[in-house]
Amino acid sequence: MVNVQKAGGGGRRLCTDLRLQQWLLFLVGAWAPHRGAPAICSLLYGVYSACVVLVLLLFVASLLFAMVHYWGHMLGVTMNACLMFVYLMNIVKIVSLLKMQPSAEEFIRELDRCMQEYGQSLEMEKAAVFQWTALKSRIVSVARMLVALSGCLYWAVVPAARAHACGGTVQCRDQVGLPAHVWYPFHFTHTPVYEVVYTVVAGGLLSGALISCIVDAFFVSLIIYQAAHLQLLNLMLAAVGTEKCYQPGPPTSPGSKRRLAEESAGAEQRMHRQLAECVSYHCHIDCCVQHLSSLVGPILLGQFLMDMVTISATAFVAIANNADSAWLLKYTSYLSSVVQQLLLYCWFGTDIITQSERLQLSAYSSQWVSASPRFGRELLVFLCRAHRPLRLTASKFYTISRETFLLLMNASVSYFAVLREISSK
Repeated sequence: MVNVQKAGGGGRRLCTDLRLQQWLLFLVGAWAPHRGAPAICSLLYGVYSACVVLVLLLFVASLLFAMVHYWGHMLGVTMNACLMFVYLMNIVKIVSLLKMQPSAEEFIRELDRCMQEYGQSLEMEKAAVFQWTALKSRIVSVARMLVALSGCLYWAVVPAARAHACGGTVQCRDQVGLPAHVWYPFHFTHTPVYEVVYTVVAGGLLSGALISCIVDAFFVSLIIYQAAHLQLLNLMLAAVGTEKCYQPGPPTSPGSKRRLAEESAGAEQRMHRQLAECVSYHCHIDCCVQHLSSLVGPILLGQFLMDMVTISATAFVAIANNADSAWLLKYTSYLSSVVQQLLLYCWFGTDIITQSERLQLSAYSSQWVSASPRFGRELLVFLCRAHRPLRLTASKFYTISRETFLLLMNASVSYFAVLREISSK
């Protein structure tokens, strides 16, 4: 259900419901307590966030040491490079979110103001739209986490199962390895050091996957809510003039003429007010889209570029080195998570473009035929303004859309083909 709060007069008002996403961000150290919290709480949480970043840096260091120590093992080196990119991006995401948190909270408050101010004549429709939006954002967040956890579960369980199957000897553990291709400057294949290191590495993989998924879920939820506001604006435009339209009939008396004239003027004024509300709402949504682009754009640009290189490099190494079934399953689970991440942003980013492109049709569906020429001219001005669809961009380089997803996939395949051509020569 959408978050509902009590208003001052005893009524109830809709609010942007991101409690699940914000609680998860708080859990991984990426969402500080409210400004009104005691100073000691903010200080302790800052220490906690610093510890999370330090743990991620230590995991990156262990991956880097393994790349140097096992340099000839191209499969392991490539996978370590990809995991390093993921963890470095997680560090960037945590630091960026903590830095942009006041701006993100202001953006959420702006969404709340729009939700409460506009569409009051369509309360039932508005409640239905944002109830479904809250449910959809939660479903997407939980689904994203479940997919990532399933991949981490495979990475964590398979080496332990293989080590148990071959007897759990030192040679077997050295051959089977750990959930990730890491290296430490001490012997870690003996009991109980092996079990401790195994648990630490599995926990590091799990924490990295969770941080990436939770941040993605928060950003995608903001995109979903932004598209919902455009959906409400479409409903408002289509409803302009539908309450009571003036239909002239045969006058029977001077009093009826006066009454018809008053009804006509009242209907015209209501239509002007409704159109003015839609124009104001559209301006607010435009500002919100630009604000959202400034928040998530730089992070998404780095994420897109990293994922594009990762997909091409891992596919090339897995095929060129004739990876066995275990490595192929590892690469497949990793690549599926990367592709899902890209698709998630691009899929819901397209909803903003689609709802924005519908504005002209929704405005044309209003009762402008029964209105005055002046209203028609005002509606034409709005149509000209709505001709430019609103777009969420990644720092002005990419438009977040399904076409961009296909573009990135095509670029990854092209880079893969270039690598194969260079390798064959």
